[in-house]
Amino acid sequence: MRTIRHYFVGMLLSVLGSAVLANPVSLPHDEFMPEDVYGVRRDKPEQMLFQVEHYRLTVGTEQRPGATQVGAGHGVWLLLEGRSLISGSPVRRAEISFVDAGTRTRPTRLDSRSQTLHLSYPLSYMDTLLRVLDQAGPSYVQARFHGNGTVWADVHGGPVSR
Repeated sequence: MRTIRHYFVGMLLSVLGSAVLANPVSLPHDEFMPEDVYGVRRDKPEQMLFQVEHYRLTVGTEQRPGATQVGAGHGVWLLLEGRSLISGSPVRRAEISFVDAGTRTRPTRLDSRSQTLHLSYPLSYMDTLLRVLDQAGPSYVQARFHGNGTVWADVHGGPVSR
């Protein structure tokens, strides 16, 4: 009798557990997310979300004394700042670095000391990002860190009435 009870309790828990896994977690700004075609975003992630209030673009180059052309450094960075839309989340800054074609982008990460989200995009995305930031409606930065290591990060525009 005890074995049958354990069997039914196990069955009940597995049915309830699969129902939870089958239903995607609902979070703010889900409507801006693409479809999860690989099924890797099923758990409730740690989400950062802020509305961009201002940004600045920096284009820089550095030549170190005595270094050859190979020793020169250069880059393009976009710093976005705004107000957090997630209660309890202090993240309200993002630094986007752009990399040349053929160079691998770095994974999105959060610098917990400065509460800055770091994103990396191909340089070819810069014009599109600037158009999103300059549109008439609001712009947002979002990052979702899932328990399985999957990270989603984006810059998106809000609804714009025409």
